[in-house]
Amino acid sequence: MKSSGVRQHAAWLMCAALAAAPLFVGPAGPTAALAQSATHLSHQQLDSLTAPIALYPDALLAQVLMAATFPQDVQSAAAWSKANPRLQGDDAVKAVASQPWDPSVQSLVAFPQVLATMASKPDWVTQIGNAFLAQPNDVMDSVQRLRAQAQKAGNLKSNQQQKIVVQPATNTATTQTIVIEPANPQVVYVPTYNPTVVYGAWPYPAYPPVYMPPPPGYAIATGFVSGLAFGAGVAVANSLWGGFSWGSHDVNINVNRYNNINVNNRINTNGTTTNWNRNTNVERRQNFNQNVNNANLNGQRNQYRGYDQSRQQAAQAFQNRTGQNMSGNASQRLQDIQHGGGNRPGAGGPGANGTQNANRGNELNNRTQNGNRQNDFNNRAQNGNRQNDLSNRSQNANRDNALRGAGDGSGARADMQRGQQSREAFQNRGGGGQFGGGGGRLGGGGGGERHFGRR
Repeated sequence: MKSSGVRQHAAWLMCAALAAAPLFVGPAGPTAALAQSATHLSHQQLDSLTAPIALYPDALLAQVLMAATFPQDVQSAAAWSKANPRLQGDDAVKAVASQPWDPSVQSLVAFPQVLATMASKPDWVTQIGNAFLAQPNDVMDSVQRLRAQAQKAGNLKSNQQQKIVVQPATNTATTQTIVIEPANPQVVYVPTYNPTVVYGAWPYPAYPPVYMPPPPGYAIATGFVSGLAFGAGVAVANSLWGGFSWGSHDVNINVNRYNNINVNNRINTNGTTTNWNRNTNVERRQNFNQNVNNANLNGQRNQYRGYDQSRQQAAQAFQNRTGQNMSGNASQRLQDIQHGGGNRPGAGGPGANGTQNANRGNELNNRTQNGNRQNDFNNRAQNGNRQNDLSNRSQNANRDNALRGAGDGSGARADMQRGQQSREAFQNRGGGGQFGGGGGRLGGGGGGERHFGRR
């Protein structure tokens, strides 16, 4: 028991030492120089780089390698994942659909542990991404070498979390191929392991394997010291769409799964699979981002102009009801109404719509004229009523004056005497010929008074 504990303690010390060591040591030269150099990497150097991910399931491994070619996106996605710890699986991938990251990077938010691990070693992400772009076939061969070593050491087996499939050598592959798949396609377990243990005795002392310990907050099982350990499984349906054709050294994309999760960045192809091409992915993503930017710009312009959907719907409803197009300024709309809608493009003209709009315009004019006539009639009626009222008032006044002397005999006789005196005075002046017409009128008036007086 004591010897076992000592060995485990020694293993942990070695892991800590490797974690603090540079990615490459010895004759390989400085890390930064390798990251920026186009120098062809040897098998030993490649095995050192691929060691921490070679035992990932094929689909997850493919997407990690693709994502590593976008190191800046990886850092951004890791920050997003850290800020949204409750999201994982397909839900997390859908939540970042509008982010300007490559789909391979977006897919990794389904696995927060993987992104956190990659973010802890940004230099390694850059190096493995450069190597995958420059030497994809050699990187894939490195993965197969390391899997064979882990299997030979007895640390790569099928279990409840993964299924190991060994494909024999073929005409295109001189060695066997080891495929790692999830035991349940809907649940993926990310393995955690110590490269200095899981691969057995490391054959390249000058190039020790890169070690990336589990990030803080991600518990690991006790099997970590002796081999592979698995944390909680991640439920996915479409987040894993990558894969390998090991014999032809191709990285494949499952088109159906890819399109189901990347609804804004679909792949148009007749086949069910297609080969990954970084340049094609970059161009597709740039086009999508440009479309998003254009849509946002148009939205801002419409908002600045006071344009909104409700206004458009109201204008359309008004046009359907009245035939009047509410576009344009107020003076144009007034002219449209006055001319029956025939002068506006699209609203009039020789067509049926133009005729209908013209009729509607005439109808509006007729309604306006009829309204004015009605107002005129109302005014006349009111004036007539006022005239009748004045007449009634005059008659009532005359009747009142005429009836005032009724029953007063002395008053009546006095009125008759004043009338007689007035006629005699008029005749004595000799003005009957000059004012005959007036006298007639006055006489008529006086006569009326006399008649009422006699009564």
